[in-house]
Amino acid sequence: MSRINRAPVKDGDTIAAADLNSRFTDFTQTDLNAFNTRDAAIDLPQFKRTSQRGFLAPVATDKEIGEVSLKHTTSVTLNGQTSAPASPYVIGNAAGAASQLGPFGIGLVNITADDVLRVYWNLNVKPKFTGTPWTTADTPSAKYVLPKSGGGVGLDTCTWGSCWVIYLQWDITSASLSNFTEVPFQGDFRTSITGGVTGDPLQATAATSVVPCFISHRSATDRVAIGNETAVQPGWRSVSGSYYYDASMAGTVGTVYGFRLVAKGPMHPYHNGTTNYLVHQTAIPGQNGTDVQLEHTDGRLGFILQRLG
Repeated sequence: MSRINRAPVKDGDTIAAADLNSRFTDFTQTDLNAFNTRDAAIDLPQFKRTSQRGFLAPVATDKEIGEVSLKHTTSVTLNGQTSAPASPYVIGNAAGAASQLGPFGIGLVNITADDVLRVYWNLNVKPKFTGTPWTTADTPSAKYVLPKSGGGVGLDTCTWGSCWVIYLQWDITSASLSNFTEVPFQGDFRTSITGGVTGDPLQATAATSVVPCFISHRSATDRVAIGNETAVQPGWRSVSGSYYYDASMAGTVGTVYGFRLVAKGPMHPYHNGTTNYLVHQTAIPGQNGTDVQLEHTDGRLGFILQRLG
């Protein structure tokens, strides 16, 4: 686009017809052609160029996902998973139909060496709990014991680490969308770490959104925690996420046929002395898994494929 270089008006400057006329002349566009009135009005690098490269944003689309319910009169409830490794919940509607972005035609979303894929999503969620699930002792534990001054039994307090994860999968096999798998740099939280602890290192959570399971607190007087721990239901909120894949650095993929979101939980941070993980926390839910739940309604899932010019 054109750029006008002219010093700004300052206090004390006089106003004269000649000066005003010259300023208006700066903004005069005499050749009202397609470039100046159409192409230059938008972000040119994202659209058609005169070289052989063609369009630099060849594909961009999005879709509503989940259970569409503006007032949350209907929703989908996910129960806490009581075993690990566990298959994820697929984000969909209340009738059980999975929300999938696709299928795309063969070659329509083709990630080559010069391409960058950007995926964005959001989802309305409401984490719920029953009882005091943060007092469950396990490895990893949702509770931390606050030591008392002078000894004695410490006070159990929540780590605030328990969470649900929502992460991205794609199908790069066929338009039947029956072969979804995690996108590169995103794990499935099935890696066995130690002593029955299953999850993935944080380096393998590139396409993950996190939803806290609960928010709790204790009262305190003169630096001493007193009373029972109190928790609040977080309520409805929107969680969002994004994913970025640079084929020039990570390698070509070929055709992508579709995307979807999946969820697991509860999860918890874990450190084995060398690496930070996000792992399944199977001891929190009750026997039927309803001590910790996640409700969700609708959201959107979309992507844009860009070429490096």
